[in-house]
Amino acid sequence: MLRFFALFLVISAMFSSTLVFAEQKNAKRIKVGLVLGGGGAKGAAHVGVLKALEEMQIPVDYIVGTSMGAYVGGLYAAGMSADEIEAILNTVDWASGYEDRVKRSERRVREKQQEDRFQIITDFGFSFWEVKVPRGFVQGQTMGEILRTTSGNLPWMASFDELPIPYRAVATDIEHLKPVVLSGGDLAESMQASMSVPGLLPPVMLDGKLLVDGGITNNLPISVVKAMGADVVIAVDISNDFKTADELTDYLVVMDQLTDFMVRDNAARQEALLKEADFLLRPDIQGITTTDFDRMPEAFDSGYHTVQAQRFQLSALGSATIYQNYIEKKQAARRRLEFLEEGRIDEIKLINNSAYADAVLLDRLQLKPGMRVNTEQLEKSVRDLYALDRFERVDYRIVRRNNRHILILEVKAKSWGPNFIDMRFALEDDFANNTDYSIGLALTATGLSEKGAEWRNELEYGSDKRIATELYVPFTNDQEWFSVLGMSYDVTNTHVTVSGEEPDLRKIDDFLAARFSDVSIDSSIGWQPTLWQEFRLGYLFGDGETEFPGILQLGREKRSSRRIYLRYNLDTLDDFTLPKDGHYFLAEVASSDDSVRYQGDKFADSSLHFDIGWKGAYTFGRHTVMGKAEYGKVRSDADLRLDPKELGGFLNLSGIPKNSLSGNNKLFSALVYRYHLMDNDFGLFKSSIYLGGSLEWGGVYNNPDLKASEIPGYYAGSIFTGITTPFGPFILAYGQTEEDLSSFYLFFGGEL
Repeated sequence: MLRFFALFLVISAMFSSTLVFAEQKNAKRIKVGLVLGGGGAKGAAHVGVLKALEEMQIPVDYIVGTSMGAYVGGLYAAGMSADEIEAILNTVDWASGYEDRVKRSERRVREKQQEDRFQIITDFGFSFWEVKVPRGFVQGQTMGEILRTTSGNLPWMASFDELPIPYRAVATDIEHLKPVVLSGGDLAESMQASMSVPGLLPPVMLDGKLLVDGGITNNLPISVVKAMGADVVIAVDISNDFKTADELTDYLVVMDQLTDFMVRDNAARQEALLKEADFLLRPDIQGITTTDFDRMPEAFDSGYHTVQAQRFQLSALGSATIYQNYIEKKQAARRRLEFLEEGRIDEIKLINNSAYADAVLLDRLQLKPGMRVNTEQLEKSVRDLYALDRFERVDYRIVRRNNRHILILEVKAKSWGPNFIDMRFALEDDFANNTDYSIGLALTATGLSEKGAEWRNELEYGSDKRIATELYVPFTNDQEWFSVLGMSYDVTNTHVTVSGEEPDLRKIDDFLAARFSDVSIDSSIGWQPTLWQEFRLGYLFGDGETEFPGILQLGREKRSSRRIYLRYNLDTLDDFTLPKDGHYFLAEVASSDDSVRYQGDKFADSSLHFDIGWKGAYTFGRHTVMGKAEYGKVRSDADLRLDPKELGGFLNLSGIPKNSLSGNNKLFSALVYRYHLMDNDFGLFKSSIYLGGSLEWGGVYNNPDLKASEIPGYYAGSIFTGITTPFGPFILAYGQTEEDLSSFYLFFGGEL
């Protein structure tokens, strides 16, 4: 009897203790705060940590992050699971976040032509003879798009406590070098402020403060999560150990070392705030740099295994019952958020800090109140406007007021403008005393009218020389109709046949070296119905002379021309020199009144000019096939050398010197194959290495009445290897034509 009584007392005591403990847990559950440090690509380790915490059923009640930690933490605070965040990290092209220039195919025809020739986009500006540079290597336009689209494009909120998990991001006030805790506003904008690495990305202006990467002043903001109310802190530090001199092998590693040095001191001060019940996790991500985005899966695994290694200690924070209740509340809160999958825009507010009229910007955006839009449509509209390449940033946010959705668009002109500098460098050498090179400078003055008038001046020096000025004036808000007035002075070196003879590849050494010097004035009206199409109707007035440097006794030939032309241009190529996709088509017809004065005699004639050019590319896997064709013809009764067509050089009848064949008429075609061998990853950009070859056929001739079978055409071919660079392709090639003519080529930066 006594045994049963004793057993009853023990069971009663245990049951009473369980009830008391359960009541205590229900009364005040331990609140867990998660702190995620910065570290770029290493931030994928945070997702691995979250994945492991979910499996252990440990709720996260508060979350604070810096830099990449602010991004991962913001997504998790918005209700996403670790699996969803992992999928985002693995599918987003993070390197593109550091490339703000829109694709070539999204730019206007006129701008494509300018960029193809002056391919070194310096992003330098000038004003009153003062050269200015941007505040960041890139301006964060593409990074802003990535952050908005991946975070669900949430509306502005007064407090981030409205998120399923209360959240804070930490940035740095660059003016006073003090940490700033972002507790409300636009989620994507707050993330970007926390992630803006000085020098690489520009500061973000928020509430009158210029904000940059929070890692500079507080990379592991433990104090912030404690102030939010966390009882237990789980802090994740993803900084690397300092590298030795032998390990500092390139600029990316050096930059990573500098980053770790900056954050280590402030992180140590924060770690001192941790108590015995808190956790400090340091995933093993040694060797992974801030820009190693292709190694994110490794960082994820490291974060996951770091939690597993402390599974026993962390398990006290988990409870199946509590976690189920936590998940239900989190999912309910997520459903209450207004992710912009598709919604109605009731009002548009434009903050225009540019020289363009509001009507021009709104016409380009193609957005109107009452429209139903989604994030993809909004981002496309913003890209279309940003493609004008005259803005530092084009941003937007959505604000809810009285059950209405207000779209606030902010357009900021480039602060280093309004005038800009571009450069050119091109080289083609055949290793046999034939070097064709060109260096150039282009100065563009923008904002000359509210519709976007511009004045461009170009200077080129090299084998050929050129000075040109051009005034571009749009007539309409959509910039479809415009006028162009230009004047240029050109000195061009070429080769011509003796009058009356047809060009012959076998007699290439008999061609006369000729130098054309021309002054021309070109006035045209243009219509651009789409980004990739342009029509021009113009009048060209030109005067010039031809001299023959090798035979001075031939004297000089004076020329003049008055020409009316109609031109159509279609251009969807992603790259003009080494395209992977798209088409280029040019058709021009012109009527010209020409005259030549030579040795006291004068010759006059009227002529019709026809020019057609096409280039197209298609890529499948690592293989690219490109085709090109050109046809030019002059219908005239006299043999006046006014506008010679040229052949010669790499992929332009490979095997002979550049432009060594010339005649009034031209027919040429080529089929080019490229194999994408590999990529060199330099972190902020990639350089592709190619192997390829070509088959070519073409010829030039003077007699316009020749039948197709009579045209003096020649076969040619080439093999080449090349690498892409930010300033154009670098190519080594070998070409051979009929008649056993062959040549090696070094090619850089020009147009093919």
